[in-house]
Parts: sequence; structure tokens; C-alpha cells
Amino acid sequence: MAEVLGWEPRPPIVANCDRKRVLSSWASQCGNIAPQEFQMEFSSVRSLTPREFVEKLVKEFGISGVVAGENYRFGYRASGDASELVRLCDEYGIDAYIINPVMDKNQDSENVEYKSAKERGQVSSTRVRYALDKGDMSYVSKLLGRQHRLIVKLQNPESQYLRGKQTVSVPKSCLLNLPPREGRYDNCYFLVDEADPLPCGVSIDSDIIRAEFDDEVPPDGDFSTFGIEFGTTQPVRNA
Repeated sequence: MAEVLGWEPRPPIVANCDRKRVLSSWASQCGNIAPQEFQMEFSSVRSLTPREFVEKLVKEFGISGVVAGENYRFGYRASGDASELVRLCDEYGIDAYIINPVMDKNQDSENVEYKSAKERGQVSSTRVRYALDKGDMSYVSKLLGRQHRLIVKLQNPESQYLRGKQTVSVPKSCLLNLPPREGRYDNCYFLVDEADPLPCGVSIDSDIIRAEFDDEVPPDGDFSTFGIEFGTTQPVRNA
């Protein structure tokens, strides 16, 4: 969507390769079935009217129901709203469920800037980005309903994966999603494949992210992707 509309690119909150894990964590709320994700190219639906969009869902994809937030907009130039979605779904014989927003109870959220007054007060990606920018990982965890996980993908493990006596360092350019602000964070975990999580501290500066271990350090290996999960803390100090 950003590419089609010419928006400035920015890293996602959840790495694309980590979305399946996040969706799987919702299984207990979805009849013990992990939701699966399917994405349509925005360019293929951008010019559709609200009616054409719902018709496409029904006839091309066999959708049996739709779930959307109460401020949902769809169709060309966002011409359709939640009430029209309900009306069109009823007309095409599928269910529509409109969900009330989850409200943010954090008092500091009043400082967040919004694109629309209608969004004021609800949990949103804007609030998560604001909390990450502050380095308030407790606030981030409350908004997400889980701890924030960074995913690191090494293009050249031999040169980018720098292993010290009790540290592992990688360039920030290897991150696939949005990190918190620069600083040092305690109560974090280093995650590689199916191995047990290793407790660590994490330091972030303008160029490098570094995991710091008290005891065991991850062994050298041929892995090129790993994760760093943040505890519910604020940065101990600036890096």
C-alpha cells in the first residue's frame, strides 16, 4: 500500500517472517485454530467501489464472513464505512462482525499525535511506534498483548555476526522490524530456532545492536536468522 501511494517506507512493528508465530498465539481465542494470513495486492483492489470489493471477496475468495473495526473504511477513496460493510455483506449473504476498539488506558498516551480525531484513545500501531520511540517496553507489551520481538537476518553471517567473549553484535541494518530507541535494556532473551532462550541484556546505538550475556553465549553456528525478545522494562541508560 505504501509503495502504491508513494508513502515513505518504514520498518514494520512485526517482521513479515514472524507474523505466523504471532497469529498462532491467537489460536486459543479462535476456537483453537491458528488463523492463516492471505494478502491481496493493494493495486488490485484500490479502484474498487465498496460493492465491488465485497463482491470480489465473495465470488473470488469464497469469504463466509468479515470482521472489522468500527472505524474501518474501504472502497475507492475510503468511500465505504462499517455500516455500509454490514449492509453489503447482508446483501451478499455473508456475516459481518463490527468490533469496538480496544482503548488505551495509559495516561501518557495523550502525547501521541493522531491523523484523525476518531482514533483518539484506541490501541493502534501509532501508539506502539510511540512507545518504542520512548523505549518504554512495558507500555509496548501492554499495547501488543505480548513482548516485542526483533528479528535479525544476516546477509553475510561471517562478517556481520560478531561474537565476543560474552557478547554478540550485529549491524542495525540487519533488523527486519522496528527496534526501540537507543539505550540498554535488561531482561531480554536471545532466540535461535528451537534452542532454549538465553537471558541477556541488549544495547542499541545508532549502528549496532549488541546482546550481552552473563554466562552462556550462543555457540557459533550456520544460522542466519535469530530473534531478540524484550522484557517489560525501560532503557537502563542511553547507549
